[in-house]
Amino acid sequence: MTFNQLPSEQSLFLLINFIRKKMKKALLTGFLFFTVMLITAGVSYAAKIHLKNGSVIGCKIIAFDDTSVTVINQALDIRKISRERIIKIEPPLEKSEVLKEKTKAEIPKQEEQYYVDFAEREKKLLSFYFSGGLNYINGGDLNGVIKDYKQLIQDYNEYYSTEYSVPWKELKWVPNFKGEVLVNLSRSFSVSLGIEYLTKKSKGDNTFNDSFSGTINETAFYYNYSLSDSYLEDPEYELTAIPVTFNIYYFKPINKKTEIFITAGVGYYFGKLKFNMPYQSNTEYQEDYYANDGTFLYSWTDDYSYSGTEVYEAKCNEIGFHGSVGADYMLISILSADKKPFSTISLVAECSYRYVIFKDWNGNWSDNWSWNETWGWSDIGLSEDSRSVSDSWSGKIWYYEYEDPDLEKKYKRMSLYEEQPESGQGISNIRQAKIDLNGFSFRIGIKISF
Repeated sequence: MTFNQLPSEQSLFLLINFIRKKMKKALLTGFLFFTVMLITAGVSYAAKIHLKNGSVIGCKIIAFDDTSVTVINQALDIRKISRERIIKIEPPLEKSEVLKEKTKAEIPKQEEQYYVDFAEREKKLLSFYFSGGLNYINGGDLNGVIKDYKQLIQDYNEYYSTEYSVPWKELKWVPNFKGEVLVNLSRSFSVSLGIEYLTKKSKGDNTFNDSFSGTINETAFYYNYSLSDSYLEDPEYELTAIPVTFNIYYFKPINKKTEIFITAGVGYYFGKLKFNMPYQSNTEYQEDYYANDGTFLYSWTDDYSYSGTEVYEAKCNEIGFHGSVGADYMLISILSADKKPFSTISLVAECSYRYVIFKDWNGNWSDNWSWNETWGWSDIGLSEDSRSVSDSWSGKIWYYEYEDPDLEKKYKRMSLYEEQPESGQGISNIRQAKIDLNGFSFRIGIKISF
C-alpha cells in the first residue's frame, strides 16, 4: 500500500515519521564522518595505490578486507577501491597504521558515487558535444562596403551641408551553434566530426529628403516654384555559413573534476549570401504663375515616382581552418552496477579562432520596378504615363571602387554582375568579392559521454 492509498491522517503520520528517520540518519552519518576525520588525521598513514588503468592515488588507508580497501583522499572523500583494480599498495598493508575493526564499524556504508575523478576514470568511447555562442568576424569586402557607404553619406553631408543619416550596422557578432561527435581514442586524445551553423543579417533604413522653393520674376509676370524629393531604400544582407568540421583534441586533467583541452581542425564551409533592397522615390515639382498685380494665372506640375526591389542570392564553398582552447568541468558521473562510470555530463567553455575566406560567389540577380509620371498645365489638362520593368541575370559578385567626382574620394562597392565590370568612369580595382569569417568565437555547451 502506498501513501496515496492510506487515509489522509495515517498518510501524514507515515510521511512525518519517514522524514524524521531520514533526518536522523543524515545527522548520524555526518557525526560519524566528522569523527572518522578527526581520528584518521592523527593515526592514518599516507599511502599510494597503483591501479590497473595506470592511475596512482595518494590517500590515507582507513580500513581494508579481502575484497576492498577503504581510503580517504586529500579532498576528504571516502571511497572503497576494489582489490581487482589494484596492482600494488605502497607501503604494503601489513605495515600501514590503519584503523582496525572498531574504526571500520563506525564508517558509514558508502552509497552510490556520483562522480569519478578525471585522473581515475576510464574514458568513454563516444562523446556528444552541443554548444552555442558568438563569432566575431572581420567580414572582408562585405563590411567594407557597408562602412564606406556610411562614410560616403557623412562626406556628402559635409560637402552639401545636408543632414542625412544611415543607420546601417556592419556584421560583427554572428551567432554560432555547434554539434559534434567525439571518438575518444585514449584518455588524452580524441577525434571528432561536427557541424556548425552561423547566420546574421544586417539591415539599413536609409531615407533622404530634400525640398526647395523660391520665386522667379519676369517682365509681365512672376512664378513661385517648389520641389520636394524623397528617396528611401532598405538594403539587407544575410550571411550564412554551414561548416562540416574534423578536429583533433588533446585533454589534460588539472583536478578531480576539471580538464583543459586544445583542438585543431579543418572545415568545409557551405556559404550563402542574400541581398534584398526595396526602394522607392517620389519627386514633386510645381510652378504657380501670377500676373504682376498678383492675379493667379495657371500652374505647371510634374510628379514622378518609382518603386522596386533589387535582389540577388549567391553561394560559395571553401575550406577553412580553426583551433580552440577550453575547459571541461564534470557536472555528474553515473556509475554502473559494478561501480564503473556508465556516463558523464560535463559543462564546456571554449574560445576558438577560425580562418576562412569565400572568394568565388556565383548566383542570380533580379530587379523589378515600376514608375509613374503625371505632368501638365492646370488650364490645359494633365498627362499621365506609367510602366513596369523587370530585369535578371546570372553571374558573380564583383568588388570595385567608385570615385565620386565631387567629393574626389573612392568608396568600396559590391554587386552581382553578369560580366566583370569594366574600368573607367570612376571605377577601378575590380576583382571578385572576398567575404570572410576570420575571427574569434566564444561558446559554452554540454558534453555527454557514454
